Amino acid sequence: MIEKSKYGSGLFWLGAWAGVLVSATLSGAAVQELVEIGPRLSEGQVERGRTADLGPIRHGGQWSWHLKPSGDGSDTRVALTGRDGAWDLSRFDSVGVRITNPGTAPLVVWGQAANAGGQDNRDRVRNAVSVSPGGTEILRIRLVRRPEDPGWEAFSPFIMYFRDLNVRDNTVDPARIDRVEIWLEHPGQDQSLLIHQVFAGGEGEPAPVPFFPFVDEYGQYIHSLWPGKVYTDADFAARIEEEAHEMSDWPGAADWNEYGGWADGPQLEATGYFRVVKHDGKWWFVDPAGRLFFSYGPTGVGYGGGMTPVSEREHWFRGLPDRESEWGRFYGNGQGARYRYYQTRNWEGFGFAEANLYRKYGPDYEDIVADLSHDRLRSWGFNTIAAWSSEKVIAKQRTPYTAMIHYGGPKMYYRLPDVFHSDWPRYIRERLEEERHTTAKDPWNIGFFVDNELGWLWRPRAAYVGEVAMQRGRSTGSKLHFVKMLREKYETIGRFNTAWSRDHASWDDLIDSTEKPDLSRAEILADCGDFGMAFAKRYFSHIRAVLDDVAPNHLYLGPRFHGHIDPELVQLASEYVDVISYNIYDNPPDGRANQYRPIDRPIVIGEFSAGNNLVQTPFRYQGRPSPDPAHRLELLERYLRSAFRHPLIVGAHFFQYRDQPLSGRPDGEAGTRGFINATDTPHFDIIQTNRRLGYDLYRLRSGR
Repeated sequence: MIEKSKYGSGLFWLGAWAGVLVSATLSGAAVQELVEIGPRLSEGQVERGRTADLGPIRHGGQWSWHLKPSGDGSDTRVALTGRDGAWDLSRFDSVGVRITNPGTAPLVVWGQAANAGGQDNRDRVRNAVSVSPGGTEILRIRLVRRPEDPGWEAFSPFIMYFRDLNVRDNTVDPARIDRVEIWLEHPGQDQSLLIHQVFAGGEGEPAPVPFFPFVDEYGQYIHSLWPGKVYTDADFAARIEEEAHEMSDWPGAADWNEYGGWADGPQLEATGYFRVVKHDGKWWFVDPAGRLFFSYGPTGVGYGGGMTPVSEREHWFRGLPDRESEWGRFYGNGQGARYRYYQTRNWEGFGFAEANLYRKYGPDYEDIVADLSHDRLRSWGFNTIAAWSSEKVIAKQRTPYTAMIHYGGPKMYYRLPDVFHSDWPRYIRERLEEERHTTAKDPWNIGFFVDNELGWLWRPRAAYVGEVAMQRGRSTGSKLHFVKMLREKYETIGRFNTAWSRDHASWDDLIDSTEKPDLSRAEILADCGDFGMAFAKRYFSHIRAVLDDVAPNHLYLGPRFHGHIDPELVQLASEYVDVISYNIYDNPPDGRANQYRPIDRPIVIGEFSAGNNLVQTPFRYQGRPSPDPAHRLELLERYLRSAFRHPLIVGAHFFQYRDQPLSGRPDGEAGTRGFINATDTPHFDIIQTNRRLGYDLYRLRSGR
């Protein structure tokens, strides 16, 4: 009997298809055998990978092919071709591969069908399955038909960052299938695979197919294939069962304690809260139990990826629910957006992610997902819930988290608070007081980020802050303070005018002026830098003082710098923060971190990414080739290996947990860079890579 297919973390349910195909195969019904599995390898049809060993073997009274690694196992694959050239599979829906894992550990198996010349994402479709020890599965590779190309113009007003569209990626011409490949993902030397049957089955549709609609009922891209794709409502129940089974195969790193700290590492003083320490030449967090801790986790752990507008583009979507149905609660109305088409328009939108959680878990989905989130993070190799995550999730007190603080109050512009305004301290106090009896008393809270990516910019000594202040009027406290500093330095407006090449009649005239400073002049750059450092000192010292009062047991994690930040500013910040937070998208991150080695303070990476999952979206960056799906995994591995080993880096937080909507947020952001898509289905490939690295975190960091 063939069991249901179980895919690591995101897996798709073969359901009736598997049973029908197996029965059909055994009874000789309408399927097409692609190769003959017998006592000899099919001459001319089989090509081995450079580290693959393949040979016939008897199994269950029938012949199978035994695929196992040799050497380092990095290319344990077999490629199959037609005896008489390309296969014409236009009447079929899918290629199926019936396989068994004869080993004692879970085995991840990938399969791919491709046209001649297919490479990277182009002219190829692929899928994967995680096979339990002793389990037999069918790996199904749907032959996704290539749609008509609608061109980019239809999307340009709506979608931000992307500039192109590609319909050849992750699709094939089923009439000309040149090869089918099967490979093992990072197999151990004692792992192997039995291949029993390779066949085509299911009823295919004529090609090409229309592009629109391209978003299905669940918010997924119609014209592509990936592990765990949802095709019917019934798939959701199967996913729940599959994921529970899968997480029992991957329960989490064996050397972690309850906090995700290094249980097998040295025992330090247990203070009951998180702290930082330099140990054996490297900075670390220390968890409440006194174990060394490296913080690794995603931002935005919660319930949705945001609402996507449907107004004026209803033809993008297939099967939008009736507004009067039970799904009507997931519609919403908005007015304007930061950018793009809806910036000045009213719009109606639909929240696919939350609707799918309701479909999958029912009306109590918030409680169910809150608990599941912790189970997932542990299983996937994460030990931290990072910024902008749901309060309901972190309240479970099962995974350490970071608190993210934003506040209102006077600003010089949206990325710089007006810290010398008399009202600014009140807003800081009021906002942090909200945490006094919650996160400020919680031992699971690592610490507090306050602000994100403020406009310090790259100029020396935060001179850009002075440049901004000088372009504001007398209602801006920071402008008044800057003029006060200039008056103390130059004493008379005449001396100031000489130094700055200005002609102001009085200091009041300077206050009212919004002329932009010329930072190419050394004297002006120095004055703006003096103000920038005074601004920074007030900013960091005041937040530090309030946190010491409100949350004396917790760490101040800083404002999440980004871009190039002058080391002198970082040095000043380090006098007040416990950990320097920095959103580092450079890959690897060590080059950026190394600029601050002389400061010798711990750094937590507040955001990083490994790019978009281009299998689940048609959108592309203009002028860039679509990389092989493995490229994203390589980026993640390169980043983490660098971060885990760097002596200053004590944490790395991935942006973000869930994908943004395929069809874009109101402002046009449409990133598929998360670990979970709109159907609450984990991205299989990146999670398997993350497990391999996350489970090995402390060995990599310690060098053992």
